[in-house]
Amino acid sequence: MRRKIIILVSIILIVAQIVNAKKTVSEDLFATSKCLDLIASLQYFDKLNDAPQFKKLVADSVFMSNLCKVNENVSASKLCNLYITFHGGKNDTDSCQIFFMHLSKKVPESAQDSEWIKNIIELQPELSYCLAAINEAYYSEYWDSEIKPFLQGYIDSYPVSSETLDLIHSHLKDFAGSEELSENHSNIFVMNINNAFNLSDESFCCTPLLLDKEMEKRFRLNFINVYIHENLHRLSISEGLMNKLEELKEEDFYRENERTAARHREGLNEAFVVAAEVYISHKMGIRDDDKVYQEFAEYVDGSLVLAPIIYVNFGRRNKNESMNDFILRLFNEGTIKTGSVKSEYEKAMAQIKLHASKSE
Repeated sequence: MRRKIIILVSIILIVAQIVNAKKTVSEDLFATSKCLDLIASLQYFDKLNDAPQFKKLVADSVFMSNLCKVNENVSASKLCNLYITFHGGKNDTDSCQIFFMHLSKKVPESAQDSEWIKNIIELQPELSYCLAAINEAYYSEYWDSEIKPFLQGYIDSYPVSSETLDLIHSHLKDFAGSEELSENHSNIFVMNINNAFNLSDESFCCTPLLLDKEMEKRFRLNFINVYIHENLHRLSISEGLMNKLEELKEEDFYRENERTAARHREGLNEAFVVAAEVYISHKMGIRDDDKVYQEFAEYVDGSLVLAPIIYVNFGRRNKNESMNDFILRLFNEGTIKTGSVKSEYEKAMAQIKLHASKSE
């Protein structure tokens, strides 16, 4: 009898450890930030305008005019990145309001020459006005009662195993080559937004819809794929490689597709990240050959034409060769060059399609 009790207690302890391990992974991986949501509410103000305390702002022509100017000139991702880069607090909305009131003092002069930062500083009056108006309409209390429970519900319903995260991290380190990469997994800020974007501190922000299992089944949305994608943005891309991309614009096919990508606010080195993301997710068994083909054919209207070329050549990457150095080698060897992008793209897509048809 005593032996049975000991066995039962042991089983209970093992189960408790497994449950706690899963809980710890989710708690370590996912976070929320009242301040980042406040900043993003400028771009996603339509999510607030039906709430009673914000309706007066909808009717305020000065507020709406300032809001329109902000959204025409800067995205939530840029604003959140600036805020994180210069050490804005995560959950005190009053301090967030003060940060944007004194923006030129919060950002060191040495950083103000950067074009994207200069653009934001020029919008300081409008940014300050809008954020103050939203915050002073009791945004903090609204977030606590409405937004936080909504986000937490998605977080609690989406367990992620530490094994999956460790496997992804090993792939990232492989693509980093000799580049130093933090051993920590990226933190994800689940926010009241409709998209996902990476932050300068090796974390990223994402919509709660990515944690919806039913949405995953019905659409191409998949949190793990996005997690891989955004983490790949942590890898550095050299100026030399970016210059190679500029040279390709002499080719009509590449230039026209880059224009399409730009309309989606994508393009340039995004093709590198998409190629690597698809390669890793395929190796992990998350994407089959058919989904690989669909991703390259459909993502931003299939305009990232370098992505499939890079993808089919990844098998040639040398051990310890970083993603940057490998892609630069593809340029230097002539696999990617002006005048042959269209033919190489068509050849790569045909190869991927053939693999997909064989696996059916």
